[in-house]
Amino acid sequence: MTRRLPPRRRLSRRGWAVSVAVGLGLIGFVGAAQWNSSLARQQVITSAQGVLVRQAEQLQREQEQLRAELAEAEERVQSFQERDEGSQSAQQRLNAELAEARLIAGLTDVIGPGLVIEIADSQRQVPVGEPQANYLVLVDDLRDIIGALWASGAEAITISGSLAENAPAERLVANSSIQGVGAAILVNTAPLVPPYRIEAVGPAGLHDRFLSHPTYLARVARRVEAYGLQFASEARDELTLNEFVGTTRLRWGVPVREE
Repeated sequence: MTRRLPPRRRLSRRGWAVSVAVGLGLIGFVGAAQWNSSLARQQVITSAQGVLVRQAEQLQREQEQLRAELAEAEERVQSFQERDEGSQSAQQRLNAELAEARLIAGLTDVIGPGLVIEIADSQRQVPVGEPQANYLVLVDDLRDIIGALWASGAEAITISGSLAENAPAERLVANSSIQGVGAAILVNTAPLVPPYRIEAVGPAGLHDRFLSHPTYLARVARRVEAYGLQFASEARDELTLNEFVGTTRLRWGVPVREE
C-alpha cells in the first residue's frame, strides 16, 4: 500500500526552494553591487591618477621651461662677464700702452743708471787778439754732447743751468731745441747759463761709450783740451730725471688718415 506524504511535508520543500532562490538572488545582487562598486572605485582611482599624471606632466613642462630660462640667464651672465673682462683687459692694455707712450715721450719721471756731465766756461785768461768765444761753452758744444749721448744709448736726458735757482731741469723730448740767445742758451723755452749740468739715464757702460764717441771727441774734447773749458763726468748707479714740462702739440703736422 502506497503511503502519501503529508501536505505539510510538501510545503516545506517548496519553501526551501523559494528560500534558496531568494538567497541566490541576494547573493547575485550583492555581487553585482560589489562589482559595480569596484568599477566605480576603479573609475575614481583611474580618474585621480589621470589628474595626477596631467599635473605631473604640467609640472615637468614648467620645470623644463624654468631650466631653459635658467640656462639662458646663465649664458647672459657669462656673456656679460666675458664682455666686462674683455673691456677690462682692453682698458688695461690701453693704459699700459699709454704709460709706455708717455714714458717714451718724456712725459713722466724716470729713474735708472746713467751719468752726470758738468761743463762751464774756461777760467783762463783770454789771449790778446783771440776770440773770447773760444773760451765759452757754445750752443754747438751742448748739441754735440747731447748727440753723443743719444748715439751712445741714452734713453732720457735733462739739461739745467744756473740762471734760476731751484728751477727744474729741462727734459729733452722729440720737439726740444737748443739755441743760442746772446750770452744764454735756450733749451726748450728756458734760457740757461753756465755751468750746465747734463744728466742722462741709459744702459750700463753709457759713460764709457760717451767718452769714446766720435761726436764728443771731434769737437768738445778738443775744446776742453785747447781752451780749458771746465768739464767733468761720472757714472751714476741711479738717477732720477723729471718729466718734460711744456707742450708737445704739433702745430702743422697731423696724423695720416688711412683710406
